Amino acid sequence: MTDADSSAQPENSAAAVTPPPAKPRGRARVWVWTTAFVVLAAGVGIGAGIGWRALALESTVEASHQLSAASDKLSDVTDLRGIALDKAHASIASLTEYTQHPRPDYLSDATAKALAAADAELTAKSKNLTQATFDAPKVPAVGLDLLPWTVFADVQHKQALARQEDALRRKRAAELAALVAAQKAVTKSYAAVYQELAAHGEQVLTADASATYESKIPLRHAIDDGKSDVAQSQSNGTELLTIMTAVDGVNTAQAAGEAAKQDPAYPIRAQIEAYARSIAHGVTLDFEWHQEVSGLGDGWYSGTTQYRYDDGGWATIDLNFPIQEGWSYGDVDAKALVTHEVGHSQVVRPECRTLFDGPAFRQNDEMWATAWAISMGFDVPGSGIEAYGRPSDEQIAVAGQCR
Repeated sequence: MTDADSSAQPENSAAAVTPPPAKPRGRARVWVWTTAFVVLAAGVGIGAGIGWRALALESTVEASHQLSAASDKLSDVTDLRGIALDKAHASIASLTEYTQHPRPDYLSDATAKALAAADAELTAKSKNLTQATFDAPKVPAVGLDLLPWTVFADVQHKQALARQEDALRRKRAAELAALVAAQKAVTKSYAAVYQELAAHGEQVLTADASATYESKIPLRHAIDDGKSDVAQSQSNGTELLTIMTAVDGVNTAQAAGEAAKQDPAYPIRAQIEAYARSIAHGVTLDFEWHQEVSGLGDGWYSGTTQYRYDDGGWATIDLNFPIQEGWSYGDVDAKALVTHEVGHSQVVRPECRTLFDGPAFRQNDEMWATAWAISMGFDVPGSGIEAYGRPSDEQIAVAGQCR
């Protein structure tokens, strides 16, 4: 055997161990880096998804808030415009009859024209306007669909609606401003007219001493009601007409009162009326005179009294002509009857009404007036005894407390 064909192994030596084949080192590094990239990419994707979700939610919520704010503003302006339009229509309607009424001499021409011009301006500003409503749009929520194109569409839609509402709000706000300005001009000029009418009315109430109290009550109420309207910035043309009508009423009563003073019997009537007022404890009395009262005329003394608790408490006493004749020659029964009628009026006094309503009289008008006249010293038939009988001593004593 040749050296080429065999090899010699030392005697008694250990057997050699063959190592396993080594894995390629480059392929291992590729696997590690690939795994790391996948993990990193997954982390970045998850983070980006979370960030987009937050941004999407923030964008759609903000758009919703903007739309809600625009809707609230438009709703408020729409309501205010509606109120202003209603007030304008009411003012114009109330002034229609007044503006067609002839101007009284005690109202200055300039003041009257200022109100007419303001009324015309308010009419022009409101003529083509109608009541409007606004209902906030119902926009569906995005929900769980937060894909970019869904979110973008939702935000753009809400923003477009907000812009439309803002434009409408500006238009209605301008209409509101015009109405408010015109209404202020009407209110101001209305107040000026009222002041002149009221001032004249107060003068009439004071100066027209021959007018009846009854004729002055409507004027007093009209002036007070008009003052309330001015205080509340309301324009009520009907109230202005009421004042003018009431002034006419007092003037008519004043003329009638002055004419009555030309009657030959007036001096005696004036004495009787003065006496009645002197014992009335401040109760306001009106007087009427007729040939017959309650169907009784010549040969009879007759009178009636209508008392009223409102307007400070007052009464109207109606007497027949024979009373003035009896008074002129000193008939005590004539004076007793007048006292009886004044007694009726006393129940409007709070301290006397309690006595009148109480158990002694239980609102018996005639017995009360008779007892009151007797307590005034007229224990005679004309006090009411002849017509209604004599009250009890207790009744006379109770009525006597009303003096």
